[in-house]
Amino acid sequence: MTHKKSDPHIMNTSSLFKRIPAAHLRHGLKTGLASLIAYEASRALGLPYGYWAVISTVIVMQVYVADSVRMCLYRFFGTAMGAAIGIFSIWAFPPGDLWNDAAIALTLGFCGFMTRYSPRFRMAAITVSVVFVGSFGSPMDERIVYALWRVMEITLGVGTAFLVSVLVFPERLEKHLSERLNNQKGQAADLCRELTAAFVHGVASPPFHGMQALSAEIRKNRETLSGITHHEFLFVRRKRGDTLESVINGLERTADHLAVMAHALEKEALLKERFHMENEILDLAEACAVTLTRMRDTDEPVDCRDLQGALSACDARLLDLRKQGATFRFDLDILAGFYEFYSALKALAQDLIRGMGNGKGVGKK
Repeated sequence: MTHKKSDPHIMNTSSLFKRIPAAHLRHGLKTGLASLIAYEASRALGLPYGYWAVISTVIVMQVYVADSVRMCLYRFFGTAMGAAIGIFSIWAFPPGDLWNDAAIALTLGFCGFMTRYSPRFRMAAITVSVVFVGSFGSPMDERIVYALWRVMEITLGVGTAFLVSVLVFPERLEKHLSERLNNQKGQAADLCRELTAAFVHGVASPPFHGMQALSAEIRKNRETLSGITHHEFLFVRRKRGDTLESVINGLERTADHLAVMAHALEKEALLKERFHMENEILDLAEACAVTLTRMRDTDEPVDCRDLQGALSACDARLLDLRKQGATFRFDLDILAGFYEFYSALKALAQDLIRGMGNGKGVGKK
């Protein structure tokens, strides 16, 4: 019996498609569909320069609904402002090369200055260039009509992109943010374990890179949420927006606590000491990590009895060591570093018990 060898080119193509996100495949199909609709609509309406509708469609179509809505508003209002400035320039400046040069310098300079207040004036500057410069040599009436046609064609493209983005396989930025937040909870859980292991086992090079990467990712969340609340407001319930904000607040506080733990590990002398409560600290860190992981995997309230127990065991062990006078042998700087680390880990545990990581509160089952 002979066996046919599989074609490596077919296998490579198959694996390539598996690596392409489904959202981007849908985005490609939607962009093609919207461009086709805009083109056929411009033909049906008899618009003389229908390609502007297609260009506008391609410009404003984005992967996520919130980004598409933002670009639609940006393109539409920028075009409207630019058309108004362009029509005013056509009416106000007499024909002639000198006047044309003056109009170009003044109007585009004005738009460039106004970007200080709104980025839409950048699009307005482009529209002024198209309307004013593109109609050179024609009578005033024809130039104004030309400007109005541009507004209609661009509006058609923007409207088509908006409808396709919203109605055809809409890709919600809210969903993307929720997935990113859950991924960050998992990263925070891993980082909590790594930082505590470095503290307990005296690792000379704590995972600072992971801390910086997580903090950078968490800083992006609020900007994304702003895009959702401003541009997906028709599709996102306010209650859902409040829940996402609560999760973001919790992750920001989690990152702050982890950053303090990482800062404490910068004292190399601290890593050489034993504090005789390493097991309790490891248990508390593991309980924090497990709670973060559970918050990642469910939207339901999380059982926090193990976390509360680990926190109580740590406090009890520290109190016992202080009664024995075990803390007196440490240098003040070392003791400050220990309390800096432990206080941050304890604050993280207390926040998780209050439910700061999932936006719903942690249950006490």
